[in-house]
Amino acid sequence: MKEFMLFIRSEESPKANLSPEQLQQHIEKVGGFIKRLTEEGKMKSAQPLEMEGRMLSYKNGKIIDGPYNETKEVISGYYHLMAESLEEAIEITKEDPRFEEGIWRIEVRPVKRVEGIN
Repeated sequence: MKEFMLFIRSEESPKANLSPEQLQQHIEKVGGFIKRLTEEGKMKSAQPLEMEGRMLSYKNGKIIDGPYNETKEVISGYYHLMAESLEEAIEITKEDPRFEEGIWRIEVRPVKRVEGIN
């Protein structure tokens, strides 16, 4: 099995505009999806991310704050997934109930294994 990182992207905090009932439905659907994949041995971990954070970069010999993207889109969570191939990881991702809400994007990236790092 290969490892994949899935970066869940959204604009700002999409759940902030949900009613309590909609939020509960979201939690149940996404939680069920994560639980099923965990039980199947395909999900290593999944967590939402806080909206606050900083972008650091290196310029002219110094570490600086920024530059920031022009968009309001942020990485709002991640999945650490196990799959046989990129194609399988994509097929698993397509099952994510977040897509039903129409406000999420998910980037699927293979984890590159480099000897001696971990």
